[in-house]
Amino acid sequence: MAVMGTDGRPGRRNGRQGGPMYQQVRQDLLARIRRGEFPPGSLLPSESQICEQYGVSVTTARRAFLELVKEGVVRRRAGVGTMVAPRIRRARIAFASIDYTGDAWRHIPSVIGEMFAGIGEHAWRRDAVLEIVGVEDEEAEGYLRRVAERRPVDGLLLRVANDIRGEHLDILEQAGMPYVLIKRHIPGRRMNCVISDDVTGARMATSHLLELGHRRIGFVCGKPRLMLNRERLAGYREALAEYGVGFDAGLVRQEEHFTTEMGYRAVRSLLEMPSRPSAVFVASDTMAIGGYEAVWDLGMRIPDDVSIVGYDDIQAASALQPPLTTIRTSYYDFGRLAAQLLLDLIEGREVAPQRRVIHPTLVVRGSTRRLGPGEEAEHRDTPPRQPGQASSGQLSGVGLLCSGLDPALRQEVVRACAAEGAMPLAGEDAPPGLWVQGLSLWQDLGTNLRRALERGRMALRRMGEGAALVYVVSAMSPDPALGGIEHEAIRAGLGRVVRVLAGEGAGRGVRVNALLCLADRHELETERAAEVAGTVVFLASAAARSISGEILTLDWPPGEKPGP
Repeated sequence: MAVMGTDGRPGRRNGRQGGPMYQQVRQDLLARIRRGEFPPGSLLPSESQICEQYGVSVTTARRAFLELVKEGVVRRRAGVGTMVAPRIRRARIAFASIDYTGDAWRHIPSVIGEMFAGIGEHAWRRDAVLEIVGVEDEEAEGYLRRVAERRPVDGLLLRVANDIRGEHLDILEQAGMPYVLIKRHIPGRRMNCVISDDVTGARMATSHLLELGHRRIGFVCGKPRLMLNRERLAGYREALAEYGVGFDAGLVRQEEHFTTEMGYRAVRSLLEMPSRPSAVFVASDTMAIGGYEAVWDLGMRIPDDVSIVGYDDIQAASALQPPLTTIRTSYYDFGRLAAQLLLDLIEGREVAPQRRVIHPTLVVRGSTRRLGPGEEAEHRDTPPRQPGQASSGQLSGVGLLCSGLDPALRQEVVRACAAEGAMPLAGEDAPPGLWVQGLSLWQDLGTNLRRALERGRMALRRMGEGAALVYVVSAMSPDPALGGIEHEAIRAGLGRVVRVLAGEGAGRGVRVNALLCLADRHELETERAAEVAGTVVFLASAAARSISGEILTLDWPPGEKPGP
């Protein structure tokens, strides 16, 4: 990934821009002090010299000095002059998230963590003080005016949920307040910003799929009015045009927000088309996570049935199964470069406006594959099974709903059940004939069992006659040093929940059972996943019709036999 500056060049500040004249003089003197031009204890130019150097009045020069005195940067001694303080005040910067409630990225700890790590590390290296502020959209103008007028900080890092408003930048620029906008810009306007080349990134993602032989490629993104969305859609269209593939608006889904729920809805709608795409470019890794769930719920596999490419390379992308092919634009680098640019502007090492562009890179993982001869037509003409459509197997025609399972285990359960004829359902589809609920009893045993009972009763209200509710329960293998006490407590509590629910569902023939998995999480997600899925199929099949209110155990303790 490369970075370039397109406006201005490195070097000392050679001019003053925006704000009252005394603030411009104050800011320039402060920058010269921070650069070491006036070291601690040294004398600053006199008021008359300042007037001559900056072309200002005595009143302006005096007010600039008074501001620096108030901040503790300089000291004035009668008969001596104005001296730089022994310790120079640390630079103070603020990260402001505007439209904090509407900014979906704040719900993704990995994204927040990466960006703050970049900001915080560079601020620490430059000995700067950092504060973080969440501002609602309707409060943004007032907040920016207060910062520009009262100067509680030396500069602002801005992150906005939607496109930045020109009038908000006007407030800062007219006051001469240094700022850097992160991941947003206004085309044609010169401003301080760190952005990615989203047109190129989207073109790279789409070209990768085209090179693998895909021609019907879906496009999914959030916030259609956002400049970022429009640029990624433009890159998608450019790649199609380069390969001579016509643009099909029917393959485009633009949702209201960048959330997993919106990604689920968009990808599912594409894959349920009569002529479905063989690949989908989801221009947000967060939405791509929802897209994975849609694929699993339709009984399909990635990349066998559909290839998926994401965008951003958030931390979760490499942990998905299979790992997500995506476009990398490091949030850490966004934070680091933005903090570096802001502090350089504050210290006069850069002259505003400055623009930094992060060039994205393609990270190829396991979610994409090359199509063989004729496969494009096969994908196009074979839509996934729909609820009510006939199929063969032990679970033929059974509607499947999964909740609370970790992604890899969920994928394996859906695959195994679909192979036996089950039809994955969305959350509000027809009443499920099989509901598989994940339950972790690694800690907080009482709390988690109460929640399991509540969720089970909710499930019973939705399920039809003759249905099956199966809990997949994970717990730590018993500690021999404790004599199996933990395991006995888990079995007793879980057994009580299962028997109560089985009794409440018996009137409609609803069976309730649990599969207790004593293994570490890694085993449950990998080598034990197929075993778990196979047992779920058994518990839902006609062969287990007489079993209800029981617990089956996998990886049982020594001396204990499996079974109800």
